[in-house]
Amino acid sequence: MAFRGCRYCFVLLLFAFTFPAIQSQTAAYQNSALPVDQRVADLLNRMTLEEKVTMLAGAGWMESPPIERLGIPSIKMADGPMGVRSWMGSSALTSSLSNPVKVESTAFPSGIAMASTWDVDLVQREGKAIAQEVKALGRDMILGPTVNINRVPLWGRNFEGYGEDPYLSGQLAVAYIHGVQGEGVIPSAKHFDANNQEFERHRIDEKIDERTLHEIYLPAFKAAVQQGGVWNVMSCYNLVNGKHCAESDYLLADVLKKEFGFKGFVVSDWASTYSTAGTVNAGMDLEMPGGPPMQKMLARPQTQEQGSSGGWLVADKVLAEIKAGRISEATINDNVGRILRVIILSGLMDHPHTAGGEVDTPEQQAIARQGATEGIVLLKNEGSLLPLDSAKIHSIAVIGSNAVFARTGGGGSSRVQPKYAVSPLEGIQKRAASTVQVTSALGVGMEGEDPAHDTAEARANDLKQAAEIAAKADVAVVVVGRYWRNESEGFDVRTMDLPAGQDELIQAVERANPRTIVILNTGDPVTMTKWLDNTPALLDMWYGGQEAGNALAAILFGNANPSGKLPVSFPKKLEDSPAYGHYPGENLHVDYAEGIYVGYRYYDTKNVEPQFPFGFGLSYTTFEYGNLKVYPSIIQQMGEKPGHGYLATLTVTNKGQRAGAEVIQLYVHDGHSKIDRPVHELKAFKRVELKPGESKIVHFSGDLSAFEYWSPQTKQWTHDPGTFEIQVGASSRDIRLKAPVQITR
Repeated sequence: MAFRGCRYCFVLLLFAFTFPAIQSQTAAYQNSALPVDQRVADLLNRMTLEEKVTMLAGAGWMESPPIERLGIPSIKMADGPMGVRSWMGSSALTSSLSNPVKVESTAFPSGIAMASTWDVDLVQREGKAIAQEVKALGRDMILGPTVNINRVPLWGRNFEGYGEDPYLSGQLAVAYIHGVQGEGVIPSAKHFDANNQEFERHRIDEKIDERTLHEIYLPAFKAAVQQGGVWNVMSCYNLVNGKHCAESDYLLADVLKKEFGFKGFVVSDWASTYSTAGTVNAGMDLEMPGGPPMQKMLARPQTQEQGSSGGWLVADKVLAEIKAGRISEATINDNVGRILRVIILSGLMDHPHTAGGEVDTPEQQAIARQGATEGIVLLKNEGSLLPLDSAKIHSIAVIGSNAVFARTGGGGSSRVQPKYAVSPLEGIQKRAASTVQVTSALGVGMEGEDPAHDTAEARANDLKQAAEIAAKADVAVVVVGRYWRNESEGFDVRTMDLPAGQDELIQAVERANPRTIVILNTGDPVTMTKWLDNTPALLDMWYGGQEAGNALAAILFGNANPSGKLPVSFPKKLEDSPAYGHYPGENLHVDYAEGIYVGYRYYDTKNVEPQFPFGFGLSYTTFEYGNLKVYPSIIQQMGEKPGHGYLATLTVTNKGQRAGAEVIQLYVHDGHSKIDRPVHELKAFKRVELKPGESKIVHFSGDLSAFEYWSPQTKQWTHDPGTFEIQVGASSRDIRLKAPVQITR
């Protein structure tokens, strides 16, 4: 009996000593102290092939499949990038009255409005605030930022992106990504690559040369990967050079994963896959959507009509291709390992997000308001009509359907449903209080919104009423633009002209009251030639989110000083656009024949005068630039060999009586290149806030990339040694200072 007891004790002791080792061996992937790659490798070793291939296709509309046996969570996604919207279906469903799940969150300003701030710190705070709301709603991933380039003024999603310049777009994308990922939420840099039109977006084949891709359409994604460390990239619908992006081994494998060094996972845009082996082997890691929502979507006739496709990466199809030898298990391990890596890096494996936090907090509202305010661009201010002096102004007529109704953003998957939204009229009324009388009129109904105001007779009556109240007021404010049903994902804007009746509205009001302020409330440039010469003051408020009305009122009355700068050139007419004649294409093919000459690169190089140039924006004060000094330098990036670059300093002084912010823009001119190059390119910028009379020294530094171009011959970045010119200015056409810098090999 004693012997048996001792034997029993021995077994217990042996188990006690060996159990920790067994537990450690079986749960290494659960040990947060271990390196990420070790945890991923451990998980892959434990997964069956069937479990691995299951992870390649979505489980629902916005969810990746979990592997419950191993505790691998589903990635729960939500549309963005300007806030969190319902994840229960397509934008057509979630924007309708029959939306099954109502999700209300902060409607932040549109991407183009945030780009107009040129404020990387603010964009990072916006990303952080959006990520906090993602977590509060129990989601894990936000589908943004949109970093596609504004190639044509008519693209239906221009309002989502950061404008026409790849450097500006890239730096703002990096800021947004840092804000989101800092909260343990997964951002998605989209849409890779060259999603620049909605017309036939599922089937259009874009012919783009390799240099143009690398200099214009890839740099923002490169910055997102190499500077932002982004965890996810979304592929796009369109074809590039004959291949759908979801199965382009050149774009996904060669450029994104090898050249850029992307370590995260690639997700398809919804219903944009067209094969199994080709898509997996190209580098697609997760097909969306999946499960019953995918089957329901594919059953709709319109899905096939528009060229959508999906359901190619479901487990049985992938397993069949593996069995046939067309997909290797090593490829599957790479695909799945990338997803696992992000799940672990983001903290989802160790600390899954649970719903229940607060959304649309005062802090989040403040960020939205600051973004809307800083993003407003003052384009014209003759006779210093602005800011309005409430001691001298006793009455204001506020006119326009976009004045009466809050137009927070464009349409499609980015459209957010806020708890409240402040219209321009409401913002002005609140600011005016009892000191200024505010009257209002519809002016003209929004085209296609209300049939009762779409007739010729109704428009005539609305115009008459608008002119009457304008004539009686000290100042008239006319807000014009579009709204989410005529500027949206899924289709391009038909014309650069304002919607029907709005040009006539501006003209009628200006005849009635020469002290008329015109406000643009849209995401694209518009034609202004019919009325601009008679307009003393012009502002662009873009789609400013839920706080846009308050922001506009603060600018109008001088509580805030406008500091926005255009992130996109405004052509006088569509025919002046560099892509004119090469959009939207013919027979499902479009040639990017303008090449690298997009936006100001075209206007400034070819001497085509825009209505308003890239980087332009006025202030209620004036800034003086001086004392530019530029030096060649040796720059060493972490982990890289030292390389040549530049250092630049200048002094900026606020010469006016109001505090204000100036965006100093640095361009590089290469006058000796062996290859055709734009007259100059943006390579740095800084937003500086200055009190009246205050001066600050502004510092810039850059590496060799500021002087490089993509060589089609060597297929790499290169430069021609010699003397370059550093140009510093307030817009691409307002260069204040220049200095040479010698760059050698």
